[in-house]
Amino acid sequence: MRLISLVPLLCGLAVVAQAGLNRRFAGQWGLLSAVLMNMVVATVATFAVYAVARSVPGFWPEAAAPAGSGRLFDGFTVWHLLPGLCGVLIVVGMPWAIGRLGAVQSALLLMAAQLLTSLVWDAMVEGRPATLARVVGSAVAFAGAAIAVWKG
Repeated sequence: MRLISLVPLLCGLAVVAQAGLNRRFAGQWGLLSAVLMNMVVATVATFAVYAVARSVPGFWPEAAAPAGSGRLFDGFTVWHLLPGLCGVLIVVGMPWAIGRLGAVQSALLLMAAQLLTSLVWDAMVEGRPATLARVVGSAVAFAGAAIAVWKG
């Protein structure tokens, strides 16, 4: 297994851990207060990583700035806000779903939606065709998620 393969695995762990912990903290402070704390920490951490990437040459060159880029946020459009809004949806939605469906069903539904969206994204945006192996593999995983949710 290539080392980069660990990144999505860690991200999967982080989605469930973040949602589960926010669910717990929501019982203490309310969901929106827990999410606000989550986003403040994420913002501070992002600024710290950004500062290190920009000030330490070679630390993470492809993350610091694209080659030949101009000023910060040059060419900004409303579309640039969409990833942040998606993040808020994930951070608010997953703890809420876990509280009603449980972590397994919530994660399986999340995974099913990710698989379907990923097939479309790869084909339409990245130019990676939806091969038979990718479609069948995604369909099997999607079916497994559906069975677990239906029988859950």
